[in-house]
Amino acid sequence: MNSPQGRDPKTPDSSLIRWLSGLGAHAVALVLILIVGFALRLSQPTLVEFKRDEATIARLGQAIAYEGYLPAVGVDSSLGIDNLPLTLYLASVPLRVWSDPLSLVIFTCLLNGLALLACYALTRASLGRTQALLATLLFAVSPWAVLYARKIWSRTLPLVTLAFAASLWLTFAKRRKWALVGAFVSLAALLGLQLEALAFVPILGLAILLFHDAVAWRPLAVGILVFGVLMLPYAVHDVLHEWENTLGLVGYAGGGGSFSWRAVLYTLSLLGGMGIDGQVGPYHAQFLWETGPFWWTNDVLSGLFALALIYAAVEIVRGESVERRRTFSMLLLWIALPLLLQLRPSAPTQRHYYVMHYPAQHMLMATFVVDTTVGLRRWLAGRGRKRLGGVLLAAGGVCLALYASWQVSVTARLRHYMVVHPTTGGYGVPLRYTREAAKIARSAAREGEVIVLSEETQPMMSETPTVFDALLFGVDHRFADGRAAIPMPQREPVAYLVGPLRSTGTAWPLETPIRQLASRSGLEAGSPLILPDGTGYAIYAKAEGDWSAVTADMTPLAMGIPFANNVVFAAFEAPDGALPGEDIEVWLAWWLRAAPPTGADTHFTVQMLDSSGDLIGQDDHAAFPSDQWRADDLVLSRFVVSIPNDAAPGTYQLRAGMYIYPDIQTVPVVDPVGNPVDDAVTLTDVLTVE
Repeated sequence: MNSPQGRDPKTPDSSLIRWLSGLGAHAVALVLILIVGFALRLSQPTLVEFKRDEATIARLGQAIAYEGYLPAVGVDSSLGIDNLPLTLYLASVPLRVWSDPLSLVIFTCLLNGLALLACYALTRASLGRTQALLATLLFAVSPWAVLYARKIWSRTLPLVTLAFAASLWLTFAKRRKWALVGAFVSLAALLGLQLEALAFVPILGLAILLFHDAVAWRPLAVGILVFGVLMLPYAVHDVLHEWENTLGLVGYAGGGGSFSWRAVLYTLSLLGGMGIDGQVGPYHAQFLWETGPFWWTNDVLSGLFALALIYAAVEIVRGESVERRRTFSMLLLWIALPLLLQLRPSAPTQRHYYVMHYPAQHMLMATFVVDTTVGLRRWLAGRGRKRLGGVLLAAGGVCLALYASWQVSVTARLRHYMVVHPTTGGYGVPLRYTREAAKIARSAAREGEVIVLSEETQPMMSETPTVFDALLFGVDHRFADGRAAIPMPQREPVAYLVGPLRSTGTAWPLETPIRQLASRSGLEAGSPLILPDGTGYAIYAKAEGDWSAVTADMTPLAMGIPFANNVVFAAFEAPDGALPGEDIEVWLAWWLRAAPPTGADTHFTVQMLDSSGDLIGQDDHAAFPSDQWRADDLVLSRFVVSIPNDAAPGTYQLRAGMYIYPDIQTVPVVDPVGNPVDDAVTLTDVLTVE
């Protein structure tokens, strides 16, 4: 018997079937998008850049996690002002679980993968289900979005930005008045991650002014109070340091600037992959050719974005509901204010500033496309061309799938270049290679000490020391400028990590320490790490702490000549003669009989004097910083003294000494009871001939 509605009650309602079918297709599409998005962000994590910026954040995160470091400010911003420290505290979370910087990379990628879910959730709630699916897809496959999602220094996390946007939407569009507290909390978090997020302050302020009918004074007061409490440590630090950050910010805001379209260009580039070929440096033409003739789609995206902005402006005026009008108002504020504030920058603007737009641009474009498509299909259906609408929709779906696939291929190809061309200059050397070099050095040290010989010495200030300070965390390690100093600890065992070295077959600044290390007995060369483009790292190890053979062929200086800072000059090596215009190489062996005085920056000098005592040439350096000296260290220091072209034939004297920098306060030679007896040591006479 048929039911009163004319159907069998055991037969499910066809509309329910369609709904379930649609839900299933939508869910499958969402899962596939998330799989692709998470895979792009989380796969091959060792191929992320690991330069000084990334290593600084990792090392300070390790200090928070293990060394009791509790900073009130973070790393310097590109504005020349200290960032807030939230990035560092956030970094300490995965590093506390696993001290390897790779844990921070994975953690960052995971947070940025979760931003895809947040994008879908906010877009679905505020704009529609299909709009959410398309916005998430565009966000998931954008090559720039993927690249920045893997940078541990890209401090504005879209996940936090979306929390701020969701709080605004709930407050002003849905009238959930206490959500305003969430807006203040997430704003504090955004500022804690990156000072460029100051652009969100006027967004919140304008929203409160424009939509004041949705604001209650109690949530507003609580929000301001919580915001103030969260910002208090930074403010106190600034007060104690003579308002240096506040004054810097005022100077930046009030500094003169000139109009620039760069902010607009960067905003458009981050829609997809425009300009990402610059990441491969000199190989960009090859990269463009290999990734196919589809780069014009970035121009299509730019045009689509412009139309989406116009559509949003129209919806603000003509939207069918207050909620819809306010939703588009907040999306436009999200895009417009960070951009407008950088149209006359007082300092160069950078592409990464506009990570704060993610994923507002994709939400706007997706809404415009979906709403336009729905309107077009209705128009065609009203004219009896429903099938044509279906055909156009299918064709659009195919084009979208092809576009997404191509975007994925661009990211995949960029990863390939990071493997085969790791030092293009467009991106930093991937973590894979420096991490492997550190691993080899750890193994060679056999739980002893690692000495990193590079062209730099100061972690947090220069590239190589900062990178390996983070990668060698938990292992005893020190740094020296290998061009001019080779520390030889009287402990065992010790490994040397030398690099980065330039391509084989050419001269490189670290050739001298490699030659010296190879010539000294007891040192064993390990397997070098050679990068695909020819650069790399050399590894040497010594199992025993006896360095007696090091000075065996050098000229001894009596029983050793002591200085007031516990340094003893033991031996030297210098040529017997030289020519005018020639560079002579002098090696000085010295050791520490006790720990040196703290707080002194000690520099060495070797000077060449004529028969009248006049200085004609010298070489000064602090190639092995005195804050890294330890008792019983033996050090070989190298000096290169240039003889003037007009030097007359005769006998010239070489003298060596030390002084405290920057005061240029001489460290005296002392007698056995510690009394000063001289200001330097005479090494030898050098005869110059024509």
